[in-house]
Order: sequence, then C-alpha cells, then structure tokens
Amino acid sequence: MIKKIGEIVLRIVLVSLYAILTLMLVGFARHTDTEFHSIATNRGLFIFLYILLFNLNTEGNFYFSKYINTKISWSKNLKKRLIIQLGFLFVWTIPTIVFPFGIWYIINGMSFAYPPASVFIFISAVVFLLVFNAVSIAVNFFKKSQKHLLDVEHYKQEKLKADYRVLQNQVNPHFLFNSLNVLISEIKHDPNTAVDFTRRLSKVYRYVLQSKNHDLISLSKELEFINSFIYLHKVRIGNALDYSVNISEDVKQLMLPPLTLQILIENAIKHNVVNEENVLSISITSKGENNLIVKNNLQKINSVESTNTGLSNLKERFNLLNTNGFSYRETEIYFEVTIPLIGK
Repeated sequence: MIKKIGEIVLRIVLVSLYAILTLMLVGFARHTDTEFHSIATNRGLFIFLYILLFNLNTEGNFYFSKYINTKISWSKNLKKRLIIQLGFLFVWTIPTIVFPFGIWYIINGMSFAYPPASVFIFISAVVFLLVFNAVSIAVNFFKKSQKHLLDVEHYKQEKLKADYRVLQNQVNPHFLFNSLNVLISEIKHDPNTAVDFTRRLSKVYRYVLQSKNHDLISLSKELEFINSFIYLHKVRIGNALDYSVNISEDVKQLMLPPLTLQILIENAIKHNVVNEENVLSISITSKGENNLIVKNNLQKINSVESTNTGLSNLKERFNLLNTNGFSYRETEIYFEVTIPLIGK
C-alpha cells in the first residue's frame, strides 16, 4: 500500500514539474507585454489549472490502463488492446488538454495571445506528454507480458510435473496387482522359497515407493531393482526366463525414469509364452553412450490383447522430460525397445 502511494506521489510530482517547466518555456517565448483576459489574468489559478490538467491527463491514462488490464489481456488480444489503449490516450487528451485551452482561446478573443514560438512550445509539450503516457503504457505492456510469460512457463512446469506424477502413478497399481498374483503363485508353487521371495518382494516395493519422489533415477539403481524383480519371476518359472545385462559402468551412471525397465520386462513376460520348451530371453545392452536397448525374442500369446498402454506411458514420460529417442520395433523373431538415457 505504501509503495503504491509512493508511486502515485512520485508520478504527480514529476508531471507537475514538467507542467511548470512547460509554463516557464512558454512564458519565456512570449512577449512581455502580452495581456491575458478573464481567468488567465489570475496567474496563480492559471498555473494550478495547468498542472491539474496535465496530471488529469496522465492519471486518467494510468488508471484506464489498470482498468482495461482486467478486461482485455495484452497476451490474448494484443491488436485490440493496443487500438483501445492508444485510442483512449488521444481521446482523453481532448477533455483534459484541448478542450480547456480551446475555451481559453475563445475567452481571449479567438487569440492565444502568444507568438508562434510559445504556441509551438506548448503543442510540443502536449505531444511530449502524450509520448510520456505512451511510454508508460509500453512499460505496463512489457511488465504484463513478462509476468504472463513467467506465469505460462510456471504453469507449464507445474502441469508437466502433475502429468508426470499421474503417468508415473499409473504404473504402481498395475505393478501392485501383478506382484500380488506372483506372490500367491509362488507360495502355492514352493512354500520353502516364500521367505526369500517375500524379502525380495519387500525390496521391490520399497523401490516403487521411493521412486515416487524422483523424476529420474540412475540406471545402476534401476538395475538393482530389476534383479530383484527378475528373481520373483524366476522363482515361479525357473530357467524358462533367461535374463542378461551387458552395460558399461559409465553408462550405469546415466539416468532414466523410475520403473522404465520394469514395464518393459513385465510386458515381455505378459505377452509371450514362457515355459521350458519356450524360453523367453530378455537382454539389456547399451548402444553408444546415451541409449539402452531392451530386447526379447517373440513367442506371442495369441489370447492376450496388447493395447501398448505401457509403451505409450513410457513414451509420454520421456516427452514430458523433453527427451527424444524413445522408440520400439517388432520383427518376426524379436521385440526391441530403445531407451534414451539422460545425463546427470
């Protein structure tokens, strides 16, 4: 509140000083023997009205700009806003400057009672006042546009975070139900391994819960999680699942969205026949310095419909992270996914 009052006072002082300066220049240019008529004979009242009119012009434009800010946005209707703002700037000059001095002209017998030099100075001063107001409008436009850009960017960032969290959370319920089914199967299949299985399952869930707090995680931590995840499946299907990793230590320090590998491996197990006669081979290898290849042989289960939800989920997550390069392809014998890795 104090800051706003200070800005108003400063603006009035500056415009008043400018009005006084204009009067001094006009007076300097006129003849010393020029006589005034009517209201102009009261020099003090004339100076007061002069300052008042200049301030009315400036304050009117300022408050109109504030008012129109609530009605028409610079960012959405730039052309319309500019036309209205400049239109008001010139129209408001008529009742605040042109009209009063027009009356003064009539009172003084259709004569300004000033030589051309004084009239030119006055007109120049009015034009400069209009330029001053136009500059104020331009500054207002710049501030509003900058704020708008910041707000838009902030909104985008918040939306990206929110969208990413939603997409990330879509994985967790899916993983939860699948893990519970696996646990039930393992308890029925081999009760002796139930303790170790439960321990590994606990480790997996701990990772899932912790991953909620991260948009990215190192590949090395993701692989540690996948080792436990693969173990849970191997307890059930044994040697029917063949899993291999061939990645350099440098590549393991790069980042990727949490649970990326889990989605791909889970999809491979879900959509392929996996038994002793049909071994499912899943390999994870690095391609270059910034890409990961997850590949499995194809032995499709015809009764399972694939909606590619998991793959779409992953692709969208990489898009939200502004990272290109996620792709997948299918041939007659294998399915391959390329994952772009992100530097720290």
